[in-house]
This record gives sequence, structure tokens and C-alpha cells, in this order.
Amino acid sequence: MGSQSIRRREGHGTMSDASSPTEGLDDGLGHRRVHPLESSDPLQIGPYRLLCRLPRGGQGADVFVGRKDPDAPLVVIKSLPPDAGELVRRRFAREVENAARIRSPRVAEIVDRDLDAASPYYVQEYVAGTPLDEFLASREGGLNAEELRRIAIGLLRALRDAHAASVVHRDVKPANIIITERDVVLVDFGISRYLGSEGPAGTVTTTLAGLGSKLFASPEQLQGLPLTQASDVFSWGMVVAYAAAARHPVDPDDELRPADYWLELQHGRVDLAAVPPNLLDPVSHALRVAPERRPSIAELAREVEQQTRWLEQPSEIPAPRSALQDLRSVVAVREAVRYQLSRLERAIADTPTGFAAAIGVAVLLGLVTAMVLVGLTYVIV
Repeated sequence: MGSQSIRRREGHGTMSDASSPTEGLDDGLGHRRVHPLESSDPLQIGPYRLLCRLPRGGQGADVFVGRKDPDAPLVVIKSLPPDAGELVRRRFAREVENAARIRSPRVAEIVDRDLDAASPYYVQEYVAGTPLDEFLASREGGLNAEELRRIAIGLLRALRDAHAASVVHRDVKPANIIITERDVVLVDFGISRYLGSEGPAGTVTTTLAGLGSKLFASPEQLQGLPLTQASDVFSWGMVVAYAAAARHPVDPDDELRPADYWLELQHGRVDLAAVPPNLLDPVSHALRVAPERRPSIAELAREVEQQTRWLEQPSEIPAPRSALQDLRSVVAVREAVRYQLSRLERAIADTPTGFAAAIGVAVLLGLVTAMVLVGLTYVIV
């Protein structure tokens, strides 16, 4: 493809509403905030016609929504400018490789790439839904306990799949968590790292480009120390605490410098008042300053499942779903069975109908047992 992979727009100025390429796409786009194409944007990248923009990515990348033809599914195209330096291009290639390692229904799949083009790009499936930050902005206050439970479990499953591929996301934040009609999906692996070839000591963040969002970064990330999966665990805890109140639990106005913010974390000044009691322990454990003291993703998942109950609260967030991709090992099968049993337990213990049904079954079994014993006694006599 090379330099022929991008076709530029002619003329200047923004597009009129009449010619807006997103017209009639509301259902396909979901509720994500999109922006019109700019005058300097290309009409096409590779075989993909561009329709609109998403917020710019890291490394100066442009992020577009497009499709190959009118009947094709929407995709996200992330492209570097032609003047991107060699270091940026290498980081971009690493981002693609990391995202492609993960096989998960909760992580957007890489469907195409051309890293040798004059403007390198890659293509992911488009996730139709609402980012968690936009979802919270449309509500008055934070999520209720059942919605928090669903976000917590859904995000843990996405992180489990990423960590199974030895990938640390490093930028887990509400804007990168998409709520769809079926699940919770994690996107944007722009500053992720692969740990498989770098040893258990983790990977070092040496520049602000690798920091991600200060508000959801782990203490070791803020310090530029080696990172492991425990960094994503900390970010998970901060996301859940944020979603509980619809405000950040440390720096609500985002006014602290990174060094001051780190000191707040060091002194444990994190407001968890809005976190429901049944999620307080898991969130508190995830937010421990020392990474070695934080639970693993599997331990957190068990803790959340054991301590949260079926609250019968209305929820605009889908219940976590299991998929065949979840059953890739004996451990994964055991975790899936454990989760389904916990659902059954909650349905029986926490709902009047379930409890009554359980009592009814117990009574019925008792009557059947009594009749069998009476019959056996009669036969013996």
C-alpha cells in the first residue's frame, strides 16, 4: 500500500450536515461520542472509507471510524501521521502486536494492519456501546451496587484475558471501558506492554508517554518503576471507586500535580465512602500501595463473587456473560463453574422466589424420602 494507502480530502472547511457520513449510523455507532472529520483528514485509509473521528490516541495517532463498503461492519482505524519518527512507529507496532496477542470477547479484535505504509495504521472491530465516563456523565450520581458489581466482574474478566496473554494494559480508565448491550469491553492498548520476553520483574515506564491517565495510574507507574499485572489491579480498584461516586476518590478536580497525587496515594487519602460495603474489601485490597500486597485478578474475582449478592436492583449494565473462549484451561473451567454456582446461590438465598422454591424442593424431597422409608418398612414387615 505504501504512500498510496491514504486518499486525502479536497477543499477546506468542515463538512455540512447534509453530507455527514455518519447520517443514519446512530444504531451502528451506539452511544459513543464521535466527531466530524476535519478538513485535513483523508477520505480513505487503505480500503476503508472514513466516516467520523474518535478522540485522538496516544503517540499523536488519529483515530477514525470507517468501513470498507456500505454493507460492511464498522471498524476503528488508528493511523500515525506521515512525519512520525522511528521511535513512535516502533511503539505503534508494539501496540498492534500486544492487542493482537489477546483472544477475548471482551477486547476489541485486530482485523487488519499496514505498518509499512507512509502513514502506518491498524484496524480493530468497532465496539458499539458507551464508554464508562460518558455513561456516568449522563447519570445523576454513581452506579448502584448491582451495576458496580457487573462493571467490576466484567472488567476483571477482560483484564484476566489480557494478562493470560502476558499483556499489561497500563491505561485502565473509564474512557477505555465500553458498556455494550451484552458485556463490558476493554479498548485502547496504546501504552500496553508485553511481559512474556521481559521477565517477571516487569517493564519500566520511563516517559510521560507511558503514564496514561494520572488519575488511574498505579503508584509504581507514577514513579516510573517496573510494572507487573498488579498495576492493572490498582487501576481496577480506582475505576470501581470512581464509578461508585461518579467522581474521583483522590483528585476530583484533577488539579494535583503527579508528585502531589502520588503523595496522596502514599498516605492513603482515598475517599471510598461511596463504595458499597460488599465491594469495599476488594477495592481496598486492590488499592494497596505496595504492588506485591495486592490480590491477583483471580483472587479479586473470587472475592467479588463471594462478597456481592444479587440485589435485585435495576441495572442499565448487562450481566457478565460466559463465553467458550473462557474455558481454555482447567483453572478457567473451575472459575466458570464457581461463578455459576455463586449465581445459583445468590438466586436462592437473596430472592424471595428463589428461597421459597428452595424450601419447596426441600419439603418435596422430605416427603418423597418419607414415602420411600414407609414403603421399605412395609416390605420388610
